[in-house]
Amino acid sequence: MSKRTPKGEGSVFQRASDGLWVAKVTLPSGKTKRAYGATERDAIRERRKMLATVEAGRPAPAGRTPTLASYLTRWLDVRIAGEVEAGHLDESTADSYRQMVEGHILPTILAKVKLPALSPDDVRAWQRERLKTFSSRGKPYSPRTVGMAHAALRRALNDAMGDEILTRNVAALVKLPAGQSRPVEGHTEDELEKVFIEMMTDDLAVLWFTMLAFGPRRGEALAMRWSLTDLDAATTKLRKQLRRVRGERDETTGRRRGRLVEKDLKTDESRATLSLPLALMEMLREHRRDQVKNRLAAKVWVDPDLIFATSVGTAIEPRNVNRAWSALRDRVGVPGIRIHDLRHAAASLAFAAGASIKEVQAMLRHTRESTTSDLYVHVFESVRRGTADRMDGVLRRIVAG
Repeated sequence: MSKRTPKGEGSVFQRASDGLWVAKVTLPSGKTKRAYGATERDAIRERRKMLATVEAGRPAPAGRTPTLASYLTRWLDVRIAGEVEAGHLDESTADSYRQMVEGHILPTILAKVKLPALSPDDVRAWQRERLKTFSSRGKPYSPRTVGMAHAALRRALNDAMGDEILTRNVAALVKLPAGQSRPVEGHTEDELEKVFIEMMTDDLAVLWFTMLAFGPRRGEALAMRWSLTDLDAATTKLRKQLRRVRGERDETTGRRRGRLVEKDLKTDESRATLSLPLALMEMLREHRRDQVKNRLAAKVWVDPDLIFATSVGTAIEPRNVNRAWSALRDRVGVPGIRIHDLRHAAASLAFAAGASIKEVQAMLRHTRESTTSDLYVHVFESVRRGTADRMDGVLRRIVAG
């Protein structure tokens, strides 16, 4: 009969089915890991090894040569979950890692490879297989999706190096699939003008015009606040973004209910104080007067500081914004234009009006100028001909309705 070990020190026992000795240790995540030995002494030695790795802050190996699958599972449950709890990692980023690992790595043959034996060729073969695999929508996975899964793998193996489990990161030796980023397809001036004119009669006209006027992202615009906006000085400070994140999993249904949260913007460039067009200031003043009237008439108004709010003063659901945009573009028959294209249009219109690439970069708050020039600025035919006046006329017709 095995000796009882102190609480928290794991346990050692002999398995009746085959006589093997089993060492069991509980990880910080609450999960248990086992190792095996032919004798009690061997099992005790394995238990001590696992306890030492837990004490050192490293995931305990599930055997002497864990597979990539077992390592990635521990990585998600221990390392990534711990970073979220400690506030070092955004919850949405952790969810993305889990989605990529569980959807694109664990179901593949790559997951069965022993971790120390993983090679660059294994990763290349996995990439090719993923690019040929069809999603539930009946289309092959895009290079961008495979690239995101590759990035999750690279981060996991990098952490394994930091924990002295591996000596090299083979994912870092493999190039991402081609097609990770490309210039966004431009739209004709006629298509954009149809959309712009329809925007001004929509219920969310002020939101659309705000996004067109200086190019904030959807979540940034929805998180804008009166207390950070000076209507007289025509400036606003962007500090937060509104996002929907997945909540805890429901034990009954297995689904994870989402919730709206305000998240800090990531970079110093994003957390900027911006000068705003005077035409937008005029629209925001009128919007504020209308909002005050609605607030006084409402029985409940949750947050009076939000510039864009529902009829009870709560934050607007981003998915409802997407639905409203889809309905708008369908009304004018331009199905290909996305809500994010308002940001692209803001860059192009500013460039057409004479702004330099550097000025457009500052407006969009890009870290690198190349991002602005390569992905966002679409030079219209009118600009090529040197007639920016035509674009000015487009904007004036938008404002006039």
